[in-house]
Amino acid sequence: MERIPESEAIDAMEDARRFSEWMGKNRHRQDEYWQLAREVVKLGVPPGSKVLDVGTGPGFVAIAVARRLRDSNCEVVGLDLSKAMLAMAAENAQRAGLDGVLAWRQGDAKAMPFDDGEFDFVVCNDSLHHWQDPLAVFDEIARVLKDDGQCIVHDLKRVQRWAPRLASWLIGLMIPSDFRVHYWNSIKSSYTPAELRSILECSHLQGWRIVEDFMDLTIVKEA
Repeated sequence: MERIPESEAIDAMEDARRFSEWMGKNRHRQDEYWQLAREVVKLGVPPGSKVLDVGTGPGFVAIAVARRLRDSNCEVVGLDLSKAMLAMAAENAQRAGLDGVLAWRQGDAKAMPFDDGEFDFVVCNDSLHHWQDPLAVFDEIARVLKDDGQCIVHDLKRVQRWAPRLASWLIGLMIPSDFRVHYWNSIKSSYTPAELRSILECSHLQGWRIVEDFMDLTIVKEA
């Protein structure tokens, strides 16, 4: 299956709110966010660390990470291109009792509004397939991370075999009809492990590995 790029952001407030509400009610997705936050903590986030969530969307990953790190004096920042999504993230953080614990910044992942070496950890969930220039984003992740910083970038993968293709089709049928096409388009715009490896080998990010699952892949950089 040839990769078909997908647009980079949801800009309309109405669309952002519906997306946020559906993701917030979807138990499978909430479990995924919680699992990702657990993996972040498992890799090790020292007290007082600064964590960045790239492509935070409605903020669920940042919120899950902040909950896990609530007693460790860590700062969690969510970055997104969409003002509408950041508004939803702020609402969700307030609803979770974390208003004031998290910070939200609007910006392009290809040119992040942060200093060199500002973060101890970068996390990203289901945003990679939206990036128009993934090499530039990986270079930015490398730039904003400290020398011993860590990152986890999780995304769908472009499925090639019949079993995961069938699974993605069945999952799509359980998604509201107006979001279903976006899910299938997200898979079509995702990368294969080989494509991702070629990009990462040209990037400034060092010490990475790719973990491949049935329908997903994860880039992990440990200290």
